[in-house]
Amino acid sequence: MPSVAEPAGGTPSGARHVDAVSGRPVRQFTAGGGYYVEVSGARHFWGRVLDGGVYLGAFGLLVLLALGIRGAMRNSIALMELGYNDAFFYSSLGLLWFLGLYGYGMIWGSVGTWGDRAAGMRSLKTVDGSQAGAWRGGWRAVAWSFFPVYAVLAIASALSGGGGDSFDSSYRAVDLRSGIAQGMPPRLEADARRG
Repeated sequence: MPSVAEPAGGTPSGARHVDAVSGRPVRQFTAGGGYYVEVSGARHFWGRVLDGGVYLGAFGLLVLLALGIRGAMRNSIALMELGYNDAFFYSSLGLLWFLGLYGYGMIWGSVGTWGDRAAGMRSLKTVDGSQAGAWRGGWRAVAWSFFPVYAVLAIASALSGGGGDSFDSSYRAVDLRSGIAQGMPPRLEADARRG
């Protein structure tokens, strides 16, 4: 993310900075000092819906592959017992679900997902603006896989206009289409209203 300098003339006491392109409030990384703009709640929500659809589609293909393998196991003398064992089959699907989700989360934490790209956002640490990394991204994806809780939080975020991307405030969905991300300096809110 490009570094953006403080607007010339300093900041009057109590003044708020806004993004030159989106008009959304500008925030600052606590340790790094760089600026960022949170993505809107609606864009964040639809980006994550796309991620869910991509993952469910990929998992559906894995299930079809597993069904084919199960059929082959039922026709094999050596593996027939496992082929007819429902507990083994559903346990294997559960393991595939979490391993696949962890893998998708590793992509999320290191280079971003399709939903991130479509929504023009990235999940970054609010401390220094760094990415979560592959391992932590995998665990975050597993935690977010508990959809009923996520759905309530994501819908609440979209309705409130927030861009929260985690249960804690150490990660935010940062808007990559904002003026700040493009290298433009932030503007004072009063100046932005004047035009």
